[in-house]
Amino acid sequence: MQLVPEKIREPLSNFKFSIYETESLSTFFSAFRLKSYFLLLLSPIALGASAYLAQMSIEAGSLGTSVGLFLLSLLILLPWTLVPITFLFTTFHVKKWQRILSWAYVVLLVVSYIYWLVFFFYISEAF
Repeated sequence: MQLVPEKIREPLSNFKFSIYETESLSTFFSAFRLKSYFLLLLSPIALGASAYLAQMSIEAGSLGTSVGLFLLSLLILLPWTLVPITFLFTTFHVKKWQRILSWAYVVLLVVSYIYWLVFFFYISEAF
């Protein structure tokens, strides 16, 4: 029994490999950009979970629980800060006005994290 290449190529010719088409690539990257912008919008809000855990680690009774909650808060903090910052700083050129906006976004993240810490501190003092 001999293998005939035409019989193998014939079924494969019916498949379209759409990843190499320019229209599908542009659709993919535009969807990726929209998802990244959505992540940029949610990051200051999501920092609240990390700030809550950091505040709870200060109030924890034992040293092990305190260290564990603090490490968990750092683990949650890193993706919500590094991913959007990396997206912004790799997207825009150095000498553009968008880079200044990227630095303003970093300041916004720091201010929102401090805001969440203060907010949860006052909430815990009230109760």
